[in-house]
Amino acid sequence: MTKELLLILIHLTLLAMSYAAFARDPEIRLYKMTRDGHSEKYMLFGKGDNPGCHNTPYTYHVYKVAVIAFKNCSVFSAKDCRPDSILPAYWKNKDKASTKMKQGTRWFLSRDGTEVDVSSWSCEIKNP
Repeated sequence: MTKELLLILIHLTLLAMSYAAFARDPEIRLYKMTRDGHSEKYMLFGKGDNPGCHNTPYTYHVYKVAVIAFKNCSVFSAKDCRPDSILPAYWKNKDKASTKMKQGTRWFLSRDGTEVDVSSWSCEIKNP
């Protein structure tokens, strides 16, 4: 009986762990390119998981954006998510630009992978 109970407990623990691996909290990540050609994530100081408009503390030089579990996100070259400053993003190896980035980690702010100045971002949550 104890062995069966232990096996059930292990099975339930593994199920909970596998669910947690796929259940992600919403987050936007902004990346810059380091001098040696590696990606480095900007720290968004606890705001990257909140919906709505957020300003960066200074202008970030961003080449790649990742959107996780949000309905969509947009980035802007001006503070306060000014509509006239919205930046287009390109899914890697695709030419079609979008100003609303859906979930994914392959959004680039220029076709050639160069950095673009970002001063704010805005994300929307998924409807329950």
